[in-house]
Amino acid sequence: MLSHSCVAESDPERTWLERELAELRAREAEYRDRLGRGSAEATRLRAHAESLHMLFRRRPPSKSALLPTLVDVARLSAQALRIQRTSIWFFDAARRHLECAVQLVDDEEVGAAGLSFPLQSLPAYLRALGEHSAVAVHNVYEDPRTRELSAYLREHRITALLDIPIVAAGDVLGVVCHEHVGGERVWDAREIEFAANVGDLVALALETERRITAEFAARGTEAKYQHLVESLPVTVYSFTVDSGKLDYVSPRALDLAGQPAQSWLERGAGDWVQRIHPEDRAPVMQRFARGARGGFPEEVTYRVVLDDGRTRWIRDTCRVVRDHAGEPLALQGVLSDVTDGFEAQLARAEIERRYRALLDNGDVIALALDVRGRVTFANDAYVKTTGVPREELIGVDWFELALAPAIREGVRRRFLDDVSRGTVAPRFELAVATRSGETRQLLSTNTLLRAPNGGLEGTLSIAIDVTDRRKLENELLQQTKVESLGRLAAGVAHDFNNLLTVMLGQLALIKAAGSYAGTGFTALEQAIGQASELTRALLLYGRKQPARESSFALDELVRETLPLLEALAGRDLRLTASLHAEEARIAIDPARVRQVLLNLVGNAADATRGHGQGIRVATHLEQVDDVIARARGALGGGEFVVLCVDDDGRGMDARTLGHIFDPFFTTKSDGRGTGLGLAIAQSVASQAGGYIDVNSEPGSGTTFRVYFPTRAPRARSMVPTPRQSEAPTAAARILVVDDLQPIRELVAGALRRAGFDAITVGDSRSATEVLGSTPIDLLITDLHLPDGSGSVLARSARSARPGLRVVLMSGSMDEGESFDGILQKPFAEEQLLRTVQAALADSRA
Repeated sequence: MLSHSCVAESDPERTWLERELAELRAREAEYRDRLGRGSAEATRLRAHAESLHMLFRRRPPSKSALLPTLVDVARLSAQALRIQRTSIWFFDAARRHLECAVQLVDDEEVGAAGLSFPLQSLPAYLRALGEHSAVAVHNVYEDPRTRELSAYLREHRITALLDIPIVAAGDVLGVVCHEHVGGERVWDAREIEFAANVGDLVALALETERRITAEFAARGTEAKYQHLVESLPVTVYSFTVDSGKLDYVSPRALDLAGQPAQSWLERGAGDWVQRIHPEDRAPVMQRFARGARGGFPEEVTYRVVLDDGRTRWIRDTCRVVRDHAGEPLALQGVLSDVTDGFEAQLARAEIERRYRALLDNGDVIALALDVRGRVTFANDAYVKTTGVPREELIGVDWFELALAPAIREGVRRRFLDDVSRGTVAPRFELAVATRSGETRQLLSTNTLLRAPNGGLEGTLSIAIDVTDRRKLENELLQQTKVESLGRLAAGVAHDFNNLLTVMLGQLALIKAAGSYAGTGFTALEQAIGQASELTRALLLYGRKQPARESSFALDELVRETLPLLEALAGRDLRLTASLHAEEARIAIDPARVRQVLLNLVGNAADATRGHGQGIRVATHLEQVDDVIARARGALGGGEFVVLCVDDDGRGMDARTLGHIFDPFFTTKSDGRGTGLGLAIAQSVASQAGGYIDVNSEPGSGTTFRVYFPTRAPRARSMVPTPRQSEAPTAAARILVVDDLQPIRELVAGALRRAGFDAITVGDSRSATEVLGSTPIDLLITDLHLPDGSGSVLARSARSARPGLRVVLMSGSMDEGESFDGILQKPFAEEQLLRTVQAALADSRA
């Protein structure tokens, strides 16, 4: 019973052990079977991998063979992994889409065009590709890495994926997709390793294709640039830095120096250096001395002497070529024959030098401005004319510097407007300020300056200083006016003298009739005398009457002239006189002294009116040392009568004082001044043997002192006037010729009262008839007759009758032939009779 019981109790345990043993044996058999299959699978995968490598060794992927190679890779990979679908995808150039390049289904290629995924829809999948060398997914619908591809996966019934990123140079370029159709599939390590190897081969294919393409491109570029270099009209050369050897010279070397490039390579750079002109060799040698260190002149121009003796100008440009690390590789340069251009440049430089020398050394003024009116060039003549140094001119706004404010903006605006339109006023005249404060009148001819490209650079003005010319023109104009006024004054004086002669004669008749009484007639005689002096001054001014020197007291002349001086001063100025040279006399024409006095007082009134209150006229005697007198322009020293005119007006500055005696210089801008008054005054003083002294300061008035040397009065021969009761010693017949009847009657009446026989006619024709038919002792004729000249009549009468006495009458006597006497109108009866008696006495003698 016990043994049976034990056996019974041990049966379940044995059964369990047996079952466990059977399971162990089954698992061992399965393992052995799986091990055998894995070994076979590994062998098979290794065979397929070898096939892939053989594929690449047999046909390296080029640009044209890349796609067929990828198709073959996909087919072998699908066969090795026993899958139905394989595809290869690449990122587009913008890395915005993942595009299918190859797609195989059951070893057959199907269309992949247009099949792509936007990258923004695959963030998890792309992140997995970037983080893992293989994305092995057993169930694509449950794995979060491939859930984004579910639409594509369901469409093609894909259940498992083994995707390998294509990585080149650390960058993911695309993906090789192994797509399993059916149930779940677990990818073992050998399959993943094989798939990774496929990805590496595809990356290698891409890199190989890129390298081959780049090599072909480089070869094409090299050929293209070699053709370009060899076609350039220059010689290109290159030195290797390490050896310093000349390793390339372009074929143009033959044209440059008459030697082929190969000869240059054989001879080296030394032969070329020997050809360089010794004076120009230093910069080139500096390059060789510094080598690739840099710092040498990159561009130099020098002369070379060729085998045929010609000298050519060469422009040599050289630079250091470095690798990606900055290390020097070569010295490369270009040689250009610039002889024609350089010689043209030298010729232009010589022309410019001559042009500048001409402008600098010539008398004409040259000024160049840029388009904004700033000075770019000014020659020596401009600097000399304006007194502004050249260093203060260049770059300065010329309008601001040289023009007066009143005209500055108008001239500037016209200049800028013209320049903006590409024009310039061909000729204009401007007043330009100088450093000293005066202005110079410049007449300029202007032209535009253009750059070689045609752009406008500015203007050039060639000018002459016409200040003196304009002054001379104004002086000539003023002189013409003065001469015209002189002729007018002479004509007026002539007619006025005729009227005064009638008045004076009628006054003599009244006096002879016994009706002459009282101070009124005396005043009338004085007025006629003063009028006569004025007409004589007009004749002197008009150069129709010679100056008549006489000795007179200066104080007396001043007193006589005071009424005129007070009229000149006007009511708004106080004129005072202080005369202290009572006995002193001077010998000169009093009319001219009166003219000096009037000019000085008139100028003083103009300078004082509105600035001061009074004018003082004074005289005194003064002894002047001979040395001082001669230094100031007098004939010698001694006693002088000084005529002094001073005022408390605005005065004059030093510059004005330096010009006051210049003819036609005037400070009166309103046209009232001729600029002759002080010049005449100085001339009068000089002719008298004296001089003028002047003191003036701005705001302190002016004092003029005219120095006249004292003289004793000259004795004048007087012809005694026959008394009215006395009859002439012998009756004489006198012919009186004048176109004015009142004058004829006055002269004839005076002569008849004196006992002479008087015949009167009004013209030359009538006088000739009388002279031809009647004995005449004395001819008295007016100088100006309606049908001819009195002097012509007199000469004709004397030719016919040599003993005829002749006296001329005139209101404007010219210097010249005076015959036997002159009667200057107006004249009194006593003067007439004295002249007649003198002429007849000479005849009797």
